[in-house]
Parts: sequence; C-alpha cells; structure tokens
Amino acid sequence: MKTLIVGSGNEISSELVKKHYSWADYVIAADGGLMHLKKAHLIPDLLIGDFDSLPANLLKEARQSKEIEVAQFPPQKDLTDLELALNLAIEKGTTHLVILGATGNRLDHTTANIHLLYKLMKNNISGYIEDNNNRIYMTDKELILEREYGYNVSILPLPPVANGVTTKGLVYKLDNADLSFGTGLGVSNEFNDEKAVISVRKGLLLVFLSKD
Repeated sequence: MKTLIVGSGNEISSELVKKHYSWADYVIAADGGLMHLKKAHLIPDLLIGDFDSLPANLLKEARQSKEIEVAQFPPQKDLTDLELALNLAIEKGTTHLVILGATGNRLDHTTANIHLLYKLMKNNISGYIEDNNNRIYMTDKELILEREYGYNVSILPLPPVANGVTTKGLVYKLDNADLSFGTGLGVSNEFNDEKAVISVRKGLLLVFLSKD
C-alpha cells in the first residue's frame, strides 16, 4: 500500500501535494497538514493529532465530513502528530510512504521527523521526506536514485561512523570509504549518470537531494 502523510511544516506547493496525492492509496493529514491539502482542494482519508495547529473551522468541517476519519489525541502525549500518523501507516501495512510537511522553522521538529525515517527503514518501508527543495532518505544498505536535474546529492553519516560507503553515478566517487560523524565531507555531490547508486556496508546514511 502506498501512503501519503502530510504534516503541518512549512509551505508546500500544491503541485507537489497533488502529485503525491494521486500516487497514494491512502492519505493521512497530521494535524495542521490538513491546511496543505485544503489549499490544494484535496481531502485526506484520515485526520490525526491533538489539533493544536489546526483552525477550529477546518476541524469542524473534517468532523462533519463523511469522507474523513478523525482521530484526536490529548496534547499531553509522548508522540508527535507525525509519528502517530506514521505508526498508523505501519499498522495498515504500508509498503511505500512519502512524508510532506515534515520540515520547517522548528529545527527540533525537523530533526525529529528526519529521525522517523529510521522507523520506516526498520519496518521495510520504502519512503522519504520531501518539501519544495529537498528529498531526504535514510539507508543502511543500498539506495538507487534516478537523476534529478538541478539537484545536488549529499551523503551524511549518522553516528558513530558509516563503513564501506560506495557510490556510482556521482561526480565525486567513494569506494569502500569510512565516513565519520561530525564532517561535511559528503555534501553537494552531483549526478554524472542517469542513475546513482549509494551503498553502505555498516552504519546509517542520510541522503539528501537538494536544490536552491
């Protein structure tokens, strides 16, 4: 099952929302993520969260809708709205997942959301976070990327070290390299082929496709 989760992060283009909405079998709005869908004239299958960032009129509309399931949680909870949405997607048997609205001005929230990619990986879900300028992946094995013109590729290790990192299809190549946490060595690489392959023998990598 292909699932789209829309969070309440920074502005997302309606074109990007519509692209993934048409791809998905199931759509979850995490709290204020409903506003991004509303702007694109779309509705989710499920609205979930404590609704502290959702205008009252939109919450009322959602509750009155026969097409939207609403799951409300108390503000005093252990998990973020986005993680609640992710857990539910896992329970429903999601195999492919895209998360929009996971990045923004609150770097603590952005970092926590990026950490959620680990949960995707450990549940064998293929997925990533995307916004208007970035796509973020996590891998502990191999990642294959189709060429995106205008995008740079950055490879950053998570602690303590990523061993045996090898790349193909990028300008600056790595061959069984060890990348230690705390360096920007892997930032701003470029495609030189229609497909890039990034692999790691041991450890974790964050892979960013980014444009200005």
